[in-house]
Amino acid sequence: MKVGIVAKLDDNADLQMVRKILSLLKGEEILLEPKLARELGKRPGNLGSLGESDAVVTVGGDGTVLLAQRLAPKASILGINLGRRGFLADVQPKEAAEALRALRADKLQTNERQRLAAEADGKALPEALNDVVVCSGNPGKTATLIVSVDGREAMNVRCDGVIIATPTGSTAYARAAGGPVVDPKIEAIAIVPICPTHPRQSPMVVPPESLVEVASARPGREALVFVDGNPVAKIGDEKKVSVRRSCNYARFFSWADFYRKSRERL
Repeated sequence: MKVGIVAKLDDNADLQMVRKILSLLKGEEILLEPKLARELGKRPGNLGSLGESDAVVTVGGDGTVLLAQRLAPKASILGINLGRRGFLADVQPKEAAEALRALRADKLQTNERQRLAAEADGKALPEALNDVVVCSGNPGKTATLIVSVDGREAMNVRCDGVIIATPTGSTAYARAAGGPVVDPKIEAIAIVPICPTHPRQSPMVVPPESLVEVASARPGREALVFVDGNPVAKIGDEKKVSVRRSCNYARFFSWADFYRKSRERL
């Protein structure tokens, strides 16, 4: 089995956990991201070879899992949580040895998570596991955004921005902005305004096959587009962002129960 390892490397605890993982996975083919390999004095993989992994183990928080998804979009991920909340990285450090033994023995089930495919002004953007966010390009100033669902206007709202989230992303930024928590077994798209003023628009959940479009309605005001927290594009007057369900799914090894995580961590 080819196992990739991606770690955040914020402190010595992360490196200690990586060394523990290497010991527990001794005998497997290990692919290390280059920065991690340099820290350990090991032979690196490269960013391309990580994409060939059968499984990826992450050490860090949910942000590290999102990074691993970008580096190895087809691999199943097992996240060991050394971050704060750990909703995607749901293996606690004390459970790491048990989880890794189960991984080696092929005893972990996998589940698929919906992704979003987006375009800005007709140009394809990276796929999102959590969310696509369209927000004001002028710090401290609001945007006026028109949100359409399947060609029908659903929102015309003055706000800081709009989050278009997967069920996975519903527990992240979308929840912080007042959106609903959606069980990841349900396929749907959540649309959540950020700090709406007037009219005060409520969040919406729409069918997964919907085409969601966001356009700026204020002349001369650019809007910024983020995918999973990363800035990827700008749109100006008469331009729009289009978002729909991707045909590509993220894969995770099943560990903690969703409702237990919701009860304990939200």
